[in-house]
Amino acid sequence: MTTCVVMFRGPQLISGFIENVLLHDRTGSLSTLSPPMNGRASLMNSPFPRMDWRRARVLLPVLLSVACGEAPSLESLGTEESALGTPVTVAFQEQVSPSATYTGASDTTLLESTPGINSGADTTIRMDRDYPTSSGQVSNGLLRFDLSAIPANATVQSVRLTVFVKNATTGEGYFVHAAGRPWTEAQATWTNATSTTTWASGGASGAADRGATSFATLLPGATGSYGVDLNAEGVAAVQGWVQNAGTNHGFVVDAPTNMDGLELDSSESATLVNRPKLTVTYALPTSSGGTGLLGQYFTGANFQALTVERTDPTVNFDWGTNAPVSGLPADGFSVRWTGQVMPLYSQTYTFFTQSDDGVRLWVNGQQLVNNWTDHGSVENSGTVTLTANQKYDLQLEYYDSTNSSVAKLSWSSASQPKQIIPVDQLFPATAQQPGNPGLTGLDNTGKTIPDTNYAIPAGAIFLATNGNDSNAGTQAAPVATLNRAIALVPSGGTIVVRGGTYRDWYNNGAGNYKVATKPMTLQAYPHEQPWFDGTDLKPASAWTADGAGHWYMDWSTPSFCNGGYYNYKYDAQPTTNTGPCSHFDMYGDPANPAAGDPQMVFIDGTYVHEVKTLAEATPGNFFYDWTNRRIYLATNPTGHTVEVAARPIALVLGGTGYSLKGLGFKRYATNEYSGTTSAAVYIGATNGFVENCVFTQMAAGSLSLKPQGGVVRRSVFASNGFTAIGSNGSTNSNPVVPDGLLLEENIVNANNTERFGTNCSRSCAQAGVKIAHMNGFTVRNNVFEYNLNGAGFWCDEDCRGGVMVGNISRNNKIGIFYEVSDTGIIASNLIYDNTYAGIQTCSANTKIYNNTLVDNAAISIWIYDDSRNEQDRRGSDIGPDTANVDVSNNIMSGGNITTLKASRSDSNFTNTGPNTFFSGLDYNSYYRSGGSGKSLVNWVDTGGVNYTSLAAVRVDRGWETHGHDLASGGDPFFVNQSLRNYVVRPSSVAYNSGKPLPADVAQALGVPAGTVTSRGALNWPGR
Repeated sequence: MTTCVVMFRGPQLISGFIENVLLHDRTGSLSTLSPPMNGRASLMNSPFPRMDWRRARVLLPVLLSVACGEAPSLESLGTEESALGTPVTVAFQEQVSPSATYTGASDTTLLESTPGINSGADTTIRMDRDYPTSSGQVSNGLLRFDLSAIPANATVQSVRLTVFVKNATTGEGYFVHAAGRPWTEAQATWTNATSTTTWASGGASGAADRGATSFATLLPGATGSYGVDLNAEGVAAVQGWVQNAGTNHGFVVDAPTNMDGLELDSSESATLVNRPKLTVTYALPTSSGGTGLLGQYFTGANFQALTVERTDPTVNFDWGTNAPVSGLPADGFSVRWTGQVMPLYSQTYTFFTQSDDGVRLWVNGQQLVNNWTDHGSVENSGTVTLTANQKYDLQLEYYDSTNSSVAKLSWSSASQPKQIIPVDQLFPATAQQPGNPGLTGLDNTGKTIPDTNYAIPAGAIFLATNGNDSNAGTQAAPVATLNRAIALVPSGGTIVVRGGTYRDWYNNGAGNYKVATKPMTLQAYPHEQPWFDGTDLKPASAWTADGAGHWYMDWSTPSFCNGGYYNYKYDAQPTTNTGPCSHFDMYGDPANPAAGDPQMVFIDGTYVHEVKTLAEATPGNFFYDWTNRRIYLATNPTGHTVEVAARPIALVLGGTGYSLKGLGFKRYATNEYSGTTSAAVYIGATNGFVENCVFTQMAAGSLSLKPQGGVVRRSVFASNGFTAIGSNGSTNSNPVVPDGLLLEENIVNANNTERFGTNCSRSCAQAGVKIAHMNGFTVRNNVFEYNLNGAGFWCDEDCRGGVMVGNISRNNKIGIFYEVSDTGIIASNLIYDNTYAGIQTCSANTKIYNNTLVDNAAISIWIYDDSRNEQDRRGSDIGPDTANVDVSNNIMSGGNITTLKASRSDSNFTNTGPNTFFSGLDYNSYYRSGGSGKSLVNWVDTGGVNYTSLAAVRVDRGWETHGHDLASGGDPFFVNQSLRNYVVRPSSVAYNSGKPLPADVAQALGVPAGTVTSRGALNWPGR
């Protein structure tokens, strides 16, 4: 008896063994058993990037048996049948099955005799070790089937390949291997896999071109239909293709020795039934683990008062004229369902709503349905392309006005018959804690990158920490640097970045950045965390003790500050405001006098403060001797991890069409002065797209982008030295063009850590986000928080057409600042606990509607006219004087110094004052927690008046005839202010008492024009 012992240390190594070990060679004998040293390494090149333990238990007995010289039948998988449903068998055959519309089969012949000729349109696949006869030249076959109709969570149980033989063969047979790289049927030749990529060796015979293990042997002794079952390794490979379609490169068919030729009908054969066919039997789990959606039921047709929270298994309700749950009225209620939906197929899905009355649906952030009107039961629908087995955010909103109430949610796709979305495919959101309004699914500290699962397109270039720049850039042979990856990727192509840390930047090889000019996508490998890091690790051996309690290292960084770092010392920048590191008036905070220096040091992962003299250097800080180019620590580096900022920037992108998805950028030595090195990623290109990225711990800025077509979504900007996001639009250019910048669902947290701008006089620009000269932009559903010494969001100098809606801005100096600009909407924002003002604006033609402002220290809303104007020396950089401002439906609450301030900033006759500011100032609700003696409205025009009541404002100014003036008792507005639940309660005077919304505000908020709402914010992240 033979004993086979295989030892593992934990489930990760078992998974690694399943995924990576070479089980046996084509003769059935064991070749190697070499499990990886750790679970992480086993996942790097795995065909099963998301293998779960259930599936591992299914495959492990099979693979161990093979490893031990046994050959179990696939029926032995029955031990897991209790977790799987009834087996399903589906055949894939061009224009035959699964349906006559299936066109997912590809095949071709690779001919050594004509190495540049493509045979993809031939009706025959030819394999021969001597073709043409007596030439000694080889022909091989390629064959691939699109398997995306199989759900990604399926467990593959058997696979059979059926072909029609035109010329039988004898001998050892032709072996079926996995193809190792993408190829194109209409382009593949003996030398090339595609028109732009070559095989490692001609005929797809290199180690990177095909797997070493054979899945089956083709040895037909007669013409006609012929089929073979794939062995366990073949089944495992197909399982990987089902889970990740991007790894499905199909089969290479070849013989190891000289044999008779074998000819098969191809997918171009005129006889449909003779075309190659792959038959797969699979089973689905009895449950995908879904439990439904979080249902939040509100009293009021516009989500006014949260009454009940529960998990609804499906959305399939016909309540008739009854109340949906106890405690809600039968009419005049609303429901918000939130969570995630997981499709079974990588296809375009149609989502259907059946509703009576209003309904809105978002999937993956895309609005598919918007019928927010009173109506009878009607069906609406929208489409979106989804990837199998990936969870997508879903939000469904519904309201009932009167009479019957119906709410149903269904879906369909090419492989999914129309049905109510079942409970197994729905996953509820976590109920939002009232005391923590904000975005879910994002880490506001910036320490983790959002989980992603982006599809990998054919021909992608792979970048990996274990790569080599001499490699071809395939998944099996990745490159190591951004320089090489960008050189290899074709225009419009994709770079897939594996997890790990890359101390790297795109540079010219001579110490300066390089501008990438071809459109491309850089994206994370599914479920991995790739970080680009601007520091270098400096071991203890790199440092020398000076005998006085310091350790030093010679350190020169001429690439900093756009190559001008050594032109002027960081604390002596020219007063002409020409940089190169900082504007002259932006550094010098007493708590951080070295802010203008991009140098950074991290000890054991923690940033240490920079001081200006060696005498000040103590443990926990560092000193940079700019004159002698030497860096000093006061902490012995022995036993510590010391990292020093070495690169000013990660990427400079120019042209158009860049996407960054699922990537992290940290600790680059950016500078405050505006320029190319002012941000770790500088997108000087139109149509830039940033999603699910993290930017953290830069010396100054983190992201700068050209606004035309720019989108920044679901990303985190945290703990950067200066303003996190900057963008400069077109209103000061000639000609002025639409910008259209979109900032959506981002967290901008704790930036300006270097305390820039404390005593600024001319160059003030510190904020979480600072944009300028923007001709059309939208900022919605973001969280701006704890940004030091500046605004959460700030648009400055001739911005036009700005829409700022649904944001949270808290614990900044100013919540939202719209300065010397023209035309804007600031609506439905939740703004609280800012250390100075909630909303500050000196802009014309601006609507400030339905904002909730609570406990902003000095002022809730400040409207003023800047002393500058369009006629002064700065010309078109400045918007018109403040006029036609409409301030309505806002709630202003708390212990402010003054609640509403309206003031003229200059007595110059060309400037305006509050007597002429307003086109509307009404329907606002005021509450002064300190009592009625405090200033309610501060009005400064030709003279100054502090109004302590709205009654006085009505008499003197004629405004606020519908305003609420409350100054006693507890909070009069919210469900629970102490728990940060800022929903207006039904018993409040602010409930359903707002002014009807004008058309442009209603459109920005996604409600019908003329809608009457409660005062205050309608929606914000986390509500």
